Amino acid sequence: MRQTSGDRQARYTDGEAAEKDMLVALKSTEDVSLDSEELMQKVKDMPSYHHLGIGRSAVLRCLDLPAESRVLELGAGCGAITRYLGETFACVEAIEESPIRAEVARERCRDLENVSVLCENLRYERFAPNYDIAVIIGVLEYAPVFIYPGEAPRDACLRLLKLAKSALDSNGYLVLAIENRIGLNYWAGAPENHTGRPYDGVHEYPNAGSPITFTRKELQKLLADAGFSHTAFYFCFPDYHYAKTILSSTGDEREYFLHNWVDFPLDALSNPRKPTFNKPLAAKVLCESGMLREFANAFLVVAGSHHVPPPDWIARRYDMRRKASLRIVTTLYAQPEPFVQKTSPHSIARNSCDASSSQVKHQMGDAEWQPGNLLTFEIERAALGRNFSEYVKALMDRYHKELKDHFGTGERDAEGYPLLKPGSVDAVFTNIIQNEAGEWCFIDEEWYADSKISIDFMLYRCLRSCLYRHGIRDSQARKMIRSLYPSYNRSRHKKNRALAEAFLRERFPKLINPRLLKRSLVWRIARNDIVRFYLEKVWFRTPHRIRAFIRSRL
Repeated sequence: MRQTSGDRQARYTDGEAAEKDMLVALKSTEDVSLDSEELMQKVKDMPSYHHLGIGRSAVLRCLDLPAESRVLELGAGCGAITRYLGETFACVEAIEESPIRAEVARERCRDLENVSVLCENLRYERFAPNYDIAVIIGVLEYAPVFIYPGEAPRDACLRLLKLAKSALDSNGYLVLAIENRIGLNYWAGAPENHTGRPYDGVHEYPNAGSPITFTRKELQKLLADAGFSHTAFYFCFPDYHYAKTILSSTGDEREYFLHNWVDFPLDALSNPRKPTFNKPLAAKVLCESGMLREFANAFLVVAGSHHVPPPDWIARRYDMRRKASLRIVTTLYAQPEPFVQKTSPHSIARNSCDASSSQVKHQMGDAEWQPGNLLTFEIERAALGRNFSEYVKALMDRYHKELKDHFGTGERDAEGYPLLKPGSVDAVFTNIIQNEAGEWCFIDEEWYADSKISIDFMLYRCLRSCLYRHGIRDSQARKMIRSLYPSYNRSRHKKNRALAEAFLRERFPKLINPRLLKRSLVWRIARNDIVRFYLEKVWFRTPHRIRAFIRSRL
């Protein structure tokens, strides 16, 4: 029998006001489904984006679990994962201690008759072994603080895992997601996700009473002690909350160049510290040493008391920020020969799909896998050197030649610029593999324009999308293109900029409420390339305490 706790207070929240706002948003939204773009329009701050944003389910989408399963979720929060479970599995019972959060989760799942959300305290729970799957997403680390306070941190986590195991039948699985105590982001100085202090996990949590995370070996031992003798680990980047890349344990990470699959977004201004090293290059070094998985930012684990089948894929990548019809899952398989497959996230088994828009055509399907490093790693390394400007000039000269060699049509437009094949629209640095011989191979030809493309547009698009983070701004891009085509003027540049922005609008909808970004004078100034460049410099030179104060007021 399950015992309901008595009078209790919600102890882990994003703030009562924020959670009440989410409840109001859900009640005023007709479509509360997993990928609701209507609901995304109600996002107003980081807490609401965290709980309502599209893409939270990627961490579970990669798993192949029986749809007829009876699922128990321990710690439902505001229902982002609960919603996915309800849309995927036959029966879902979710438990959340916070009354307001439980109410938000119920509202998120209001149209799912197979979901029940109970507001109860896990400390007093007892379960019969009736469930096929137990889910603990972002909850285990808080067991010493909120569920079993007063117990030793590891003992509290062990007790929660044993509670989950008691709910599973003999063939059941635990699905667990948690940050890696020694994740690459943390070494680079990112604040610990639970304490807000940098290096807390690396320093073994020196302050008593804080949440606790684990390394892979520590977590594997903890699961074994709880009775889960078999595990399958998955490795999440940039984290499990909005996982973009998930690596399985299958295959040698060095053989498959898995650092090519990992993204490290630019650190937001909310990060009070400038990274201590270049994370993409560090990931490459770790991968070449066979240690990238060990330093993943987060883990996803499937655990059981019996054999856990390994996946048949090596790496899986999710692009969920796009418009619904253009969202995609890219998967690397090893058998029969290594190949890459692109499918819809709504149907992983589907082999191909076309989605057309007014300017571009989107195609999915299979492609040959290419060994080698993405060209972006060479760029990252060159950016740390003394002669980056000379390198960029040589790079653009070669890129210009490679475009003509691979995609040239022999035709020119009315202004005399060479025309490229429609498939060249995806031929940017992030889609170029450089092999050991230094040869370039264009990959990931997913987008096709509706007509031939002028070469100056591709030069601008590549500079804008791949070198902006390295300080190459719009005016510099114009000068570089003019060095290749002296007739390239401001009018032509403005046209290319408009085309590039239109291409982005084709793929990425404006899901965040535009009222959050009012076109005030300050906003227009901050958007200026030159002003933004110096604002970033000032920000990183501002003392840590002042930046922390500013972030707390944003």
